[in-house]
Amino acid sequence: MRKLHNTIAGQLMILIIGTVLLSQVIILVVFYVKTDGRLQEQQVRKIIEEVATAYEIGRTTSGAERDRLIRATSDPDIRFYIDDLPLTQNRFDIPDDHIGNMPEILSGRPIFATDNTVSSLSIWEFWFADGIEDCLVLEELSDQGDACPIDYVSIQLNEKEWLNARVSSPVDELVILLPVILSAGLTLLGILLVVTIIVKRFTAPLRTLSLAAERFGQGDAVGYVKVEGPNELRSMTAAFNTMQERLRRFVEDRTKMLAAVSHDLRTPITSLRLRAEFIKDPELKSDVIKTLEDMDSMVEGCLAFAKQEAQKEKSETINLVETLSILAREFPGVAFSTNLKAYRYLCRPVSLRRAIRNVLENAVNYGNRAHITLDSDDYGVSIEIVDEGPGVPDEMLDDIFEPFFRVDEARNTETGNVGLGLAIARTIVHKHGGTIRATNVLSGLKLRIWLPGQENS
Repeated sequence: MRKLHNTIAGQLMILIIGTVLLSQVIILVVFYVKTDGRLQEQQVRKIIEEVATAYEIGRTTSGAERDRLIRATSDPDIRFYIDDLPLTQNRFDIPDDHIGNMPEILSGRPIFATDNTVSSLSIWEFWFADGIEDCLVLEELSDQGDACPIDYVSIQLNEKEWLNARVSSPVDELVILLPVILSAGLTLLGILLVVTIIVKRFTAPLRTLSLAAERFGQGDAVGYVKVEGPNELRSMTAAFNTMQERLRRFVEDRTKMLAAVSHDLRTPITSLRLRAEFIKDPELKSDVIKTLEDMDSMVEGCLAFAKQEAQKEKSETINLVETLSILAREFPGVAFSTNLKAYRYLCRPVSLRRAIRNVLENAVNYGNRAHITLDSDDYGVSIEIVDEGPGVPDEMLDDIFEPFFRVDEARNTETGNVGLGLAIARTIVHKHGGTIRATNVLSGLKLRIWLPGQENS
């Protein structure tokens, strides 16, 4: 459930980011297609046409009328002046692909112009310059210096006068699109912020449900989970509450029935045990008493099993390395090794120790010696117990965890020889959300307990 929550949130974020990026890419592609990659060439052609118009006015008019028309020809991207000296004496050679588009009035006339290269850095400073109006209006020299992307154009009108122009430097598509790209980035950040808040708000109930399901799968008493969120999630939470209540009642009813039957059997067994003392045949008497003792052991085992089922132990965080080291020292012939210095794990410590102790007792009783190892990865923790016994027939590897199953009389557990030790161990491990498996190895029988990983473990 926790992985499902993380997956849904991650996929939603990826979907939104991908949609925004795709829309921006489409805009850029359409822009390039429309401009045919010749935006700078179009800007230069427009400047030449405006210079030609201003030159025609400068040649054909004079006085106040010429000044008025020259000012009218100017715009925020180009500003014309009539001066005694040129702004630049840099001879500008018309590119071959532009010669055919040159206005006839400028043909053959020398043009002086600068050709500044507009870098991304300078255009960045240009867009955010304090004196940006100076760059656009071009009324006077900009205080921004090189940050202002301006070129100068000069054409001689007559022996005493020059037509000068201050021009916004032509830029390529990328530079023009910088504000668009910046705007798209800021928009994306804003959308991500809003979406993150919304996703957390709507997936918080899912996270609560996932954590509750994980705890319930490990045997903890979860209790009622608040029903909130979208309709689908509310239905899921309500179904989870109903499921855990039904399972709780089912387990309690089964446990009470098992405990009641086992307890009620004590009285007839005790009565039969007393009557067996009056049997005169010694051999028959011994057989009957042995059978009654076996029955009594089975009843005690059932009561122990029922007690384990009914036990409500609170979860605590323990150091698994220290716990296994202590358990290994309880049994002669048991060795423990691990590469971990410590491993903090949230569990029901008494129950988990009992499960591992049952497995160790089984290993020692059946194989005399055993070796415990502890390892962990991103998914959980693994406890392996390998004995030095003869192993178990492959077809019985799953059966050894069934209640009252015994391969032979050599197997003993804390309940005697009734075969409940591994069954109780499996129940405890399952309640912690883990698994327990048995396999034959060269040295004997290996039982592997796997427990799921935890956050902040």
